[in-house]
Amino acid sequence: MRLLLILIVIAAIFAVVQSQRHGCSWGQEGWFDCVLRGQTASETPRTAPAAPEPATPAPETPNP
Repeated sequence: MRLLLILIVIAAIFAVVQSQRHGCSWGQEGWFDCVLRGQTASETPRTAPAAPEPATPAPETPNP
């Protein structure tokens, strides 16, 4: 039981320190991601990136 309490306290201290380092505000959207990855919710992409343009086919060569 004592070990579990120590782990919870360590996790809380980690969250507070990382929150201060990354400039995260408690209660903001995406706070957990900000603490772990250093990104705010506005920086995290919400949609998949656009598909690249299709490559143009190579010109056909005539057969001799």
